[in-house]
Amino acid sequence: MSDYDEFRKEVREGKRTVWTVLPTIVGVIIVLALLGFALNSFGLFGKTVVERKVFEQSYQRSSAIESQIATDTAALAEIDRQLQNPHLDENTRVNLEAQASAARARIDSAERRK
Repeated sequence: MSDYDEFRKEVREGKRTVWTVLPTIVGVIIVLALLGFALNSFGLFGKTVVERKVFEQSYQRSSAIESQIATDTAALAEIDRQLQNPHLDENTRVNLEAQASAARARIDSAERRK
């Protein structure tokens, strides 16, 4: 057998090996790509979970909550000051008490989010 015939035989075996292995490799790549896409879509993998945790721990979030608490506390103090007026009619007093209750609820909610 000549070298040329051996070379052709080796080339044929190489082609056969490539066409046998290539679908398996492509299949594995497709499965891994789909798995990565699914995990990223569900937020189990990737930046979504990390970004959320960073935001929750961030200074901006805690600063915003503190600012909300301070604003609602100031509003509550002003409502309480207005409620001290003995000459308020009944409707105004009821409205102010409702506003005070809402402010207390907002303060309580913000303190729980800290």
